[in-house]
Amino acid sequence: MSTLKMIYKKLALLTAVSAAALSSVSNPAFATPRLSAQSIIVNPVQTTLTARVWVDRDTSGTRVPNYNVGDRITLYTTVNENAYVYLFNVNPDGTTDQILPNRISASNYVRAGTTRAFPATGDQFTFDVTGPNGQNRVLVIASRRALNLSELSSYQKGQSFATVTPKTPERLAQALSIVVNPIAQPVPQQDWVSDTAYYNVY
Repeated sequence: MSTLKMIYKKLALLTAVSAAALSSVSNPAFATPRLSAQSIIVNPVQTTLTARVWVDRDTSGTRVPNYNVGDRITLYTTVNENAYVYLFNVNPDGTTDQILPNRISASNYVRAGTTRAFPATGDQFTFDVTGPNGQNRVLVIASRRALNLSELSSYQKGQSFATVTPKTPERLAQALSIVVNPIAQPVPQQDWVSDTAYYNVY
């Protein structure tokens, strides 16, 4: 079961995760993004673009706050430049919830210096913490250009939140490396960055 449960004020929605796997593809023209056990994916080059992600019980984004099953949680992210923002929750069992983009919230294009909350005031859903217990990772990827997530996630009929295909952190990292470094048109490495925050569920 997914750790984050998106609950509408009038309708409950639990994001399902399929068991399909993706393999890593490399492009010799670009250095391969580094796959990290802690951060999932790390840009191999320095960039002036920065992104931060945190949860409501730790505004610094540096600690690991605790939540109980049933608690509500709010995720936050900000960027220092205009960017497209992609937000994920990686659960203790390795499954992943795609928080942004989705079909309910506004566009995932975030203006420089703007802080976005998920859910935001007025959104018709909440994020409720469920099992399994353990450490969660909230991952944000910010990019100066829109990314193609078709190899990573997809919307099922009538679904407001996309289903993420990879079901382990390693496969998620591989899939994300394809997203930012596809064969057809790689994203310039100085144009994207990632950040990770953590929280525990008891």
